[in-house]
Amino acid sequence: MNLFIDTHLDDVIILLYDGETIVKQKILKDQKENSKVIMPTIKKILNKEIPESIIIVNGPGSFTGVRLGVTIAKTLAYTLKRPIRTLTSLECMAICVEKVEKIVAFSDKNGYYIGIFDKDCHLVGNYEYLNNSQFEEYANNYEVITNVELDYKKIIEFALLKEELRPHEVNPIYVKKLDIEK
Repeated sequence: MNLFIDTHLDDVIILLYDGETIVKQKILKDQKENSKVIMPTIKKILNKEIPESIIIVNGPGSFTGVRLGVTIAKTLAYTLKRPIRTLTSLECMAICVEKVEKIVAFSDKNGYYIGIFDKDCHLVGNYEYLNNSQFEEYANNYEVITNVELDYKKIIEFALLKEELRPHEVNPIYVKKLDIEK
């Protein structure tokens, strides 16, 4: 079994994948207090089972959500002595888009996170964050895919092909600068 955790925005997504199918899942919509629901949800999903590996969406997205999810995933991987793999939120979108080359983006209240991917879903360049007016101009010049139906089975299978990491090698990905950094 492989445990998948995604807390990069307001939703908390916890899945258990057995190598063929998603056997358990819990998607909690619009969570405002992730810290209160993530561990009880993981505990319920695992039901005393020890996962073979842990997959975490390590950003970009909500600063607090990403940090919380990554910390929990690293702690579980370390204490259970299990490998951990990472995917970015934009990578998850790109995996689910059939186009050869694609620009994917998702928004928060102030702007958009953007990633450009090749046919193998490898990032081309760097992730960017554009405020709403910058994104509007950008989207006038490029085809940007913002609505992607996520296929979690496909995402997990992609993640399982990625390199296994030790917990201390996993870090959150932040793209948007904090007000203090501007």
